[in-house]
Amino acid sequence: MDSSRHPNWFRGLEVAFGLGAMILGLLVLAFPSLGIATLVVLLALGLLFASFRIVSIFGLRRLPASLKSLGLVTGLICLVLAILAVAYPSLGAAGLVVIVSFGLLVYGLNRMLHGYLHRATADWHRMSVLGVGLLAVVLSVAVLALPDLTLLTLATVLAVVLIFAGAEMALSGLTGVSRFAPAPGTEAKKS
Repeated sequence: MDSSRHPNWFRGLEVAFGLGAMILGLLVLAFPSLGIATLVVLLALGLLFASFRIVSIFGLRRLPASLKSLGLVTGLICLVLAILAVAYPSLGAAGLVVIVSFGLLVYGLNRMLHGYLHRATADWHRMSVLGVGLLAVVLSVAVLALPDLTLLTLATVLAVVLIFAGAEMALSGLTGVSRFAPAPGTEAKKS
């Protein structure tokens, strides 16, 4: 395997979780009549996929310890928020939208930090990670800042974030591009 590529296990997870997140986001857009609580639970399941992907980054060997820690902490925060939204649909649609919005906000911050801090990847890939992170942050903040919009509109905005996040995950897994490969000339020499 090319040392600049993700390991196969991680690529498979990225593709599976990315496709899962995209499908759930598309379901929310395609079936708005399901009821807002059901739609937000679907979004929370998509956030769950994104959370698993972030946490699994901890298993990559070439990733610097600081980025592994960042991924583990933000992934666990997203995971807890997603589980809360799935496990407690009785919180009401508005409460679920806030929980999922915070989860996607944390996810977006994670993607932006990874894209910014790890510059050893191809520019197009780094920009896609930064772009998805920025989109997630901006739209999540908009959802939190504009609670007067209808809950269906808020769920639709979050579905768009989830679709783009899923596409970025799946593309990363399909191409095998490693955001975590050391910059040329910086890898420690093997003794």
